[in-house]
Amino acid sequence: MTVYGYVGLGMMGSAMCERLATSGATVLAHDLNPAAVQAAVEHGATAASSSAEIAARADIVSTCVPAATHIDAVIDELAAVGRAGQILLIHSTVHPDTIRDAGQRVAAWEGMLFDAAVAGGDEAARQGKLAIFAGGLADAPPVVAEVLEIYGSKVIDAGPVGSGAALKIAVNVMTYAQFAAAAIAHDGVANTGGDPSALLEAWRHTGMLGALTEQWAGLLGLGPEHVTGEFRTMLETQVGIATKDLELAMTLGDPAVGASAVIDAIRSLMPAVYRTITMEEA
Repeated sequence: MTVYGYVGLGMMGSAMCERLATSGATVLAHDLNPAAVQAAVEHGATAASSSAEIAARADIVSTCVPAATHIDAVIDELAAVGRAGQILLIHSTVHPDTIRDAGQRVAAWEGMLFDAAVAGGDEAARQGKLAIFAGGLADAPPVVAEVLEIYGSKVIDAGPVGSGAALKIAVNVMTYAQFAAAAIAHDGVANTGGDPSALLEAWRHTGMLGALTEQWAGLLGLGPEHVTGEFRTMLETQVGIATKDLELAMTLGDPAVGASAVIDAIRSLMPAVYRTITMEEA
């Protein structure tokens, strides 16, 4: 029987772990937040005291942690007890070089590492409807495809290890660019006395309004009096994530002339996009 581990139970990690546990898999879960671990247990997972305990017991380990430094910390713990044939899946949005460097570290104990970046949000994760951008899928044993199909309804083979991370960053550039354009367009209509709902109708009819942007569009027109408390904290967290992802995009490859400036302009609009400041303040 395959034993799965999940390390990193933030918004996305918790939802993915829940999906895995409710599918009938044997899942060990770990996070520094005890409440997140308890929530995973309530959905059928077993609590693990550390990443090292997961490494000692799990055959395939998923991790969804915020940044490269956290991936390094997880691998530090796994390395102490990792074993040949063990598989590590990284779902975090990080630079492809981070993935490749981590792969070399895992290979030192004859383990295997693949990137499997995810998109779609936590509700899609709970329903098994994520889009997954996989690096190294062609070289992965069948169990990798099997677990990714539990998490997602669309698994895209992006190329060799590291390519999934690059594809996720590229997709995020497209997503945040659309968010920024939508916010600018909405305010342009509203500020000239037009009906912003007509703009949404026009976007839908022309096929320009994607499902993710439509979910986000509920923020359009939201006044500052509504952006308070925990809701504001959540939006500020989203700004931080978007800023981090767009900064990663500026370090990929050899960008076309002006590309970095465009990405930086999108990055600078994220507080306004998530309505933590107004467009005039941006």
